[in-house]
Formats: sequence, C-alpha cells, structure tokens
Amino acid sequence: MKEIKRKEAEAELTKAGWSIIRQSGKHDVWASPDKAVTVAVPRHRTISPGVVRQIAKALPSTPSGWQ
Repeated sequence: MKEIKRKEAEAELTKAGWSIIRQSGKHDVWASPDKAVTVAVPRHRTISPGVVRQIAKALPSTPSGWQ
C-alpha cells in the first residue's frame, strides 16, 4: 500500500456508505453502513500505508489507486 490523501480515503468511505460516528482528538471514527465495523482515520494531510491497509481491509473492495 502507498500513502494517500485523507480526502481520498474519506471519499471512498463515503462512496461505500460509511459515515462518521464521532470525532475525537486528531481522528475521525467511521462506521460501516450496518455499524458492525469501525475504522479510525487520522486528520492529517496524508494517511500512512499501515492505516491505508486497515481501511482497505474494512472496505468491500480495495480502490485500484491504493495498491
């Protein structure tokens, strides 16, 4: 995985039906449409490869530009 911009990650989560359930500190916590899975997205300009990998695992399909 490579580093991506936060806006790109947020766009993919929104497109997949995810929503922000809370904002605390320097992270936004997103929940899947059925609220079964949550993922923390840091509020930085770019998101590190490890966090991108966690988000990709939670999404039903990995966006092509993330690999």
